[in-house]
This record gives sequence, C-alpha cells and structure tokens, in this order.
Amino acid sequence: MDLKRVLSFPPYPGDYLHPVVYACTAVMLLCLLVSIMTYIVHHSVIRISRNGWHTLLNFLFHTGLTFGVFAGGINQINIPFVCQIVGIVLHYASLSTMLWLTFTARNICKDVSKDPLRAQDRNGPVQTRTKPTILR
Repeated sequence: MDLKRVLSFPPYPGDYLHPVVYACTAVMLLCLLVSIMTYIVHHSVIRISRNGWHTLLNFLFHTGLTFGVFAGGINQINIPFVCQIVGIVLHYASLSTMLWLTFTARNICKDVSKDPLRAQDRNGPVQTRTKPTILR
C-alpha cells in the first residue's frame, strides 16, 4: 500500500468552489431575503415582541452575511490583505450569527416559560412564583 499517495493532499482546486455551493448559497440568500422582506412588509400583522423583531432581523442579516462572504471570498487567497479582510468579516459574521441565535433562544425560552394569567381566587391575590428562573 502506497501511503504517500493516500495521505497526500489533493491539488489546489482552483479559484472557484463547486457549482452546488454557489447554487445552494443563492437559494439560502433568496430565502433569507424573502424572510426579511416578509417581516418588513407585514410587521403590523405579525405579533412579535420588539426584542424578538430586532433579534430576528439581525439574525437573518448576519446569517446572510456569513453565507455571502463564505461563498464569495473563501478562495480569495492571492492577495494577503483581501484574505485577511475576508477572514475578519467571516469571523465577525459567524460570531454575530451565533450571538443573535443565542438571544433568539433566550427570548423564546422566556416567552415559553411564563406562567399563564391565572384568575384571581376569591380568597386572595394570585400567588407569585417563588422558584428562580434559569438565568438567575
């Protein structure tokens, strides 16, 4: 068995990624754009909190930025300055996406874990929660 041929790296693939990567990125960016436009146009009908609205739009924007920078700039290695800029923007966009995803999960957790409004008993006021929440 020839280990040199098995363990060697393949030659540099060229300046472009596989066409499927570009096609899938275009579909993802189109879906993100449709989602953003839907929320902007129908914001009065969609019942979402102000924090949820802000978080969702930022999440969609930074996700699109991550996809676009990856597909458009991942092979820009000829000029070191451009390569560094693409790396910085890609790291910023991916970390921002994870941050907004964390905020979205936190907002959903807060909304789901709220106690439903209870009718007031005749004997006294509604009892408040004594158990601390997850974040506290």
